[in-house]
Amino acid sequence: MEMPDVRKTAAYYYDLDDLNATVKLYFQPLSRFYHQNLQQLARVADFLSEQADFPVSRLMVNRYGSYETKMNGRSWVLMSRLEIDPRWQRRSSAELLSELHARTIGANLQAFPESPAASRGELLGRLDALQGFYERCRSEEDPSSFERTFIELFPYFACCAENAVQMYADDAIDYPNQEQLCVGHYRYSIDEQEMTEDPSQWVIDDRSRDLAEAMRLFAWRSAGDADVAANAFLDAYESRFPLTEPVIEKMVGRLLYPLAFIECCERYFANQGDDQRTLELQLRRCGEKIKERERVLKGVIDRYGGRVSAPEWLMRP
Repeated sequence: MEMPDVRKTAAYYYDLDDLNATVKLYFQPLSRFYHQNLQQLARVADFLSEQADFPVSRLMVNRYGSYETKMNGRSWVLMSRLEIDPRWQRRSSAELLSELHARTIGANLQAFPESPAASRGELLGRLDALQGFYERCRSEEDPSSFERTFIELFPYFACCAENAVQMYADDAIDYPNQEQLCVGHYRYSIDEQEMTEDPSQWVIDDRSRDLAEAMRLFAWRSAGDADVAANAFLDAYESRFPLTEPVIEKMVGRLLYPLAFIECCERYFANQGDDQRTLELQLRRCGEKIKERERVLKGVIDRYGGRVSAPEWLMRP
């Protein structure tokens, strides 16, 4: 995607006279924003920057009083980013995440109707769709290499998904007074190099979303020590914002849900032009990472002891 010239365009559409010279400007495509309520996103970013001195990019209003600027047939949002304060640079990803969650707890779901927090039912629907492809592939005389791997792995991951959905249902019954929502991420990434929050990737959801994704990343990236890294991350996070029972339960349920496997298979069967070989390698990696994934799950369950329930098969030696 061709990006507009930042300085030239910004000076034409925006009043930059009072802007600090050390502020970095960049344009973000409006299509990148998960939530479309730019005014509310801007309020949250301004609050974090002004009241908490938190490292976050802020949305800028153009000369017409709008956060959206149309250029060359596309909509853009001008973002401003200050240099990171040294005291934040000394903090880990887990500490920054816990600070973001703690500062934004109580986020208003009505202002962000796209929130995935309002659509839990789709989890089982996605599994049902893959069940249909599983039956179809099994009946084929000559399934592709991807489909053979899919046939092999589906029963295991389907079991994981069913258990995860049941945990969600049990959690809603066991904890009718759920913890309030906060600002999280569409897909959280553990990256010590990029410490400034990007509102385009924000999602209003409960904090188990980001925590489960962090645990999932440790299992995906690590080789034999994923549980150790995951536990250290949770130690750092909880030093600022301890977990409650509903969040722990949801975090385990989210981690148990085989998101990478399901997304990979959905892309393959949707046939949207993805590189089939790349998808096949990703699918095989899902199988190769089963032990690491279970290692992290067991580590989290052991960490919280009786504060979380789990499928019996997962706890077998």
